[in-house]
Amino acid sequence: MKSLPALRTWPKSFKKLVFTFVLISFIGVVVGGIMIEVTTHLTPQGVVEQYKGISKSKIEASQELKFPKPVKEMLITTHNHILGLSSLFFITGFLYLATGKDSWLQLSIAVEPLISLFVTFGGLWVMRYLWSPFVYVVIISGALMVGTYAWMSFIVMKESLSKQNKG
Repeated sequence: MKSLPALRTWPKSFKKLVFTFVLISFIGVVVGGIMIEVTTHLTPQGVVEQYKGISKSKIEASQELKFPKPVKEMLITTHNHILGLSSLFFITGFLYLATGKDSWLQLSIAVEPLISLFVTFGGLWVMRYLWSPFVYVVIISGALMVGTYAWMSFIVMKESLSKQNKG
C-alpha cells in the first residue's frame, strides 16, 4: 500500500514549490559539473592531477600548477559533498518515488545517487592515496550519480507540471 499520494495529485502550490526546488537544485548540480569540467577537463588524467597534483616532469608544460590535496582539504571536500548532496538526493528521490507505481526499478533509481555519492567521494580517497587507476570507478560512479539524479529531476518536474488525473 502506498501511503504517499501521487505527486500529480498534490495541491498546485505544493507542486510549484517542488518544481522550483528541483529546478534550482538541478541548476546547482549543473554548475558543479561545469566546475568539474573546468578543473579536470573531464579526463581521467585531469581528475588524478586535481587530487594528486601535477608530476614534477609536467610542471613546466602545464598552464596551471596543481599540488596534491592535503588530508584537510580532502576531508572538507568529502564532508561538504556527502552532507549537501545526500540531502538533495534524498529529497529528490523521495519526490521521485511519489511519481509512479512502486517498483524495484524506481526504488533502485531513487537510491542510486546516494550509493554513487559514497563510491565517488570514497573513491577519490582511494585514487588520491592508494591507486590512481581507481579514477575510472570514480568517473563511472559520478556519471551514474549525475545521470540518475538528472532523470529523477526531469520526471519530478514533469509530474509537478501535470494536471491532476480525473477518475
